[in-house]
Amino acid sequence: MFAFVIPAHNEEATVATIVGQALEAAQPGDRVLVVDSGSTDDTARRAREAGAEVLSGPLGKGAAMQLAVSAVDSEWTCFLDADLTASDRNVAAVLRETAAGGTADHVVGDYEYDYPGTILASTFTIYEPLTARFFPEVGFHGANALTGYRAVRTRLLRTAPLPRDFGVETFLNISLALAGGQVNVCHLGVIGSRFRFHGGSMATEIGTRILDMAETHGRLDPADRPEWEQWLRVGVAAIAPNTGDQGRSAVLSRLFSTVRRPMPTSGTPTPVQLTSRSGV
Repeated sequence: MFAFVIPAHNEEATVATIVGQALEAAQPGDRVLVVDSGSTDDTARRAREAGAEVLSGPLGKGAAMQLAVSAVDSEWTCFLDADLTASDRNVAAVLRETAAGGTADHVVGDYEYDYPGTILASTFTIYEPLTARFFPEVGFHGANALTGYRAVRTRLLRTAPLPRDFGVETFLNISLALAGGQVNVCHLGVIGSRFRFHGGSMATEIGTRILDMAETHGRLDPADRPEWEQWLRVGVAAIAPNTGDQGRSAVLSRLFSTVRRPMPTSGTPTPVQLTSRSGV
């Protein structure tokens, strides 16, 4: 059985689209659940009208996902984004089919943006360099490594509380890899979404989560944390001023320069055998 979980904050204009896809993908015994994450608009009403169960949840994407995990008892939890506007495939159905038909513990949905000028600044400026440095066993999860479209075996989501913020996908990628979980990246086609700019807050939450986990797992000495925090601040500063009127070339030039900047020499990951196993 699957639980399709849609965390949603002020998504009244779009939530019905992904609810409709999840309902179409659902099979007998599956659930379609929207967690209204502190919305101040009609998200909850629109989700109910579209046919979803609705839970009133706290503000914070990870907090909303955690509430849903505590409320479901299905073998799989399939997370979906509420800001979907259009897609050339039913993304919920693709994730369900891939998870149910394989042996992986974690299915990550990669995709193409309908607007080719989209720049995944936080992913390649912050997430990719830090993860490669401290957690090489995570490997490659597609171009959209921090995608909100993914299916996870529910029991693996109950080993530790999910972070409350936008660091939640980072946490899932790292924690499931450390647990030895097998990952499968599937392609969802072309997706349109309602983009909302979060400034540097999202990048800060992503980077902070990786550094926290590196400390927890003995891969970063707390004494060396300040120089990594400074490295993170420089990266976030490069992301924060990105706006559509700056010109794509200017934005990319700044971000590429940021990626190429030297990383601190401290912090060495524990040697790991880069293998994964299914059924953990």
